Amino acid sequence: MAETGGKMKWRQENAENPLNGNPMLFEAALDAFSTNSFREASLNDIIKAAGMNKGSFYYRFYDKLDLYLSLLQRLSVEKLALFQQYDDTNTEDDFFVSIKKKAMLGIRFARKEPRYNALSRRFLTEETGFRQTVLDAFGGVTENVLLRMTEDAQQKGQIRGDVSAQMMAKVFAILIERIDKVILPDMEDEEILGKIDQLIAVLRDGTGVKRDKGTADQCHKA
Repeated sequence: MAETGGKMKWRQENAENPLNGNPMLFEAALDAFSTNSFREASLNDIIKAAGMNKGSFYYRFYDKLDLYLSLLQRLSVEKLALFQQYDDTNTEDDFFVSIKKKAMLGIRFARKEPRYNALSRRFLTEETGFRQTVLDAFGGVTENVLLRMTEDAQQKGQIRGDVSAQMMAKVFAILIERIDKVILPDMEDEEILGKIDQLIAVLRDGTGVKRDKGTADQCHKA
């Protein structure tokens, strides 16, 4: 996994993602990586299912990791296109309204194809080192978006300013990435909306019990 440092051959050559023009390889990779861990997925089986020979594969990709990253990149482009088509957030939205809208779009994307959701959930069970390699390859895109949203919300006075935007963006990213713990595949839309509302309530209001100033001062002295 460390041989190519999580790099994509086609990107280094300023070429197009090979999966864009090879639907059979795309389908074979999606099938394999959505039903197996990265370590268990067989590159030989993927190549065979795609009707390719190894020479053709290695002309386009460094290795299995390159293929995996290229698959995620292709899906991220598709997801971005959906966001651009349906995202109705605007600069006047409250920070938490924007978070809810983006969460719903993420669910809408996952529901387009069951294997998309399966791949996302499978990724969360991968080894820590592997997950970090993948995240490093994409430069923390999700966290960067959340950081910009957080900084903007702080400037508008929508969220507290006594905690660093970087810290809050990291917390938001962790919660969003693990939303599968509270939202299950068989949930109806109304139930999903309710779960998202609960998550937003935690983000917005915290989990501590609000106390009057006298009680707070006593706790501080203790």
